Amino acid sequence: MITSTLAARRALALLAALVVIPAMAGGARFGGTRESNAVRDRTTWDSVFTVEQAARGQASYNQSCARCHRETLAGGDEAPALTGSAFMSSWNGQTLDELHERVRTSMPTDTPGVYARPMVTDVIAYVLRVNGFPAGSVDLTHENDALKGVRFVATKP
Repeated sequence: MITSTLAARRALALLAALVVIPAMAGGARFGGTRESNAVRDRTTWDSVFTVEQAARGQASYNQSCARCHRETLAGGDEAPALTGSAFMSSWNGQTLDELHERVRTSMPTDTPGVYARPMVTDVIAYVLRVNGFPAGSVDLTHENDALKGVRFVATKP
């Protein structure tokens, strides 16, 4: 009887550690509020890429993307602009992971899915720089779901 009571207490303690404690910390999976998640999320205004990464992205963009989106990122024919108010408002509030996946899985339109993840991440850094977002000291990365924690915010907070 004592052993089963002790086992039950340990099970409850484990349950509390797995559910209650993360919920109190505002974990999104456990019912955290939007406000508590926003505190943890970074935005495109938080210097999430480096100048060097944006330069790599520009080289990749010029080689692979400019043929449709133009060298100026202004778009053309059926390719949308990657700069300006229409681009900014269409991605506002979404994560960089969503942008990354859209590019990675649908570009180029004639052979979608051929671009490597690091190249797409570098091109996104370039697009962010052209759109006036500040560079920082650490590269933007596609690894460990890092892009899910960066929200595209069109206007500076």
